[in-house]
Formats: sequence, structure tokens, C-alpha cells
Amino acid sequence: MRSAGVCVGYCPRPMATLEVEHVFNCSEATFWDRVFLDPEYNERLFKTELKFPVWREVKKEERDGVLHRWVEVVPYVGELPAALKAVVGEGVGYEERGLLDRAAKSYRVEVIPNRMAEKISVKVEMTTTPEGENRCRRRARAEATAKIFGIGGMLEKRLLADLEKSYQKSADFTNRFVAEKSL
Repeated sequence: MRSAGVCVGYCPRPMATLEVEHVFNCSEATFWDRVFLDPEYNERLFKTELKFPVWREVKKEERDGVLHRWVEVVPYVGELPAALKAVVGEGVGYEERGLLDRAAKSYRVEVIPNRMAEKISVKVEMTTTPEGENRCRRRARAEATAKIFGIGGMLEKRLLADLEKSYQKSADFTNRFVAEKSL
């Protein structure tokens, strides 16, 4: 309960957010249709570049002009602070439920963790805009919420820091992939 600027009892923190932008050396259509959804691109990005032990597209279907995509993921986590490791344990993974709206040039994702899904929430929206001839700008905005007493804020910061590193690595890889494939 909040009263006159004072918090009494459980007072939720504002959700943690991240916003990043990267320019790709390809058109928006090429990015969405020939890069983002390309099986080779995804295999190399997630398993080689990002070193994810598991990245597997489980299902993909088009409905009402929107592509629905479910992906099973076990990311590379690296070392965790003891407090986080005690709560989340080993084998952290998630299901990514994504919606690609080609007309809006946006991809919205909800991450469903394999542990503590009722306490941890991550949502991401990626959009693109043209950036000159055969270039586009990807913007990604992520929101993370961890409702875990004592370590929620620490977990949110770690989730977003890992996401920011992954987006930078993916941007670098995307431009290399586009050049390699002459897209």
C-alpha cells in the first residue's frame, strides 16, 4: 500500500527496461524474411555465436497475417552470483512465444521460464525502420520483472545485461551474415 509517498507492506518496484538499437546492412524485408527467419542464420547465431546449449524452433504457424513462433531455449548463462544461483539453480531455460507482424515490421516476444514462471516475466518488442538504401535500424525494448524477495532487482539487472550483450553480438553477427550471403 502506498500512502503519501511512503510504502507500507509489499511495494512493487518499477519494472526494469532495456532499449537498444542497431543498424543492419540490409533492407527491412531482407532482415525479416531472409535473415531473422532463416534456419541457418538462427542455428549459427544461437549455437555458435551466443553458445546456447539449446535453441530449437518448436512450432511456427501463420494466422491472420501474423506468424506465431514458439522456440525452446537454454541460454549460456555463465557464472551467477551465489544468491541468484541458489534461487534459479542449474539448467535455466525458457520458451519464447513470438508474434511476427510483417506489416508492422515488429516481433513481440513473451519469455516463459522453465522455473518460477509465476515470478519472472520478460517481454521484448523488436521493430525495424528503413535507414537509407539497403539498411535498416532494429530497435529492441525489453521489460523484465522478477518478483522474488531480496534478489528480484539483481535478477532483473542480470537478465537485461545478458540480453544487451546478446543483442550486440547478434547485431555484429547479422551484418557478417548479410555480407557473407550477399543479401
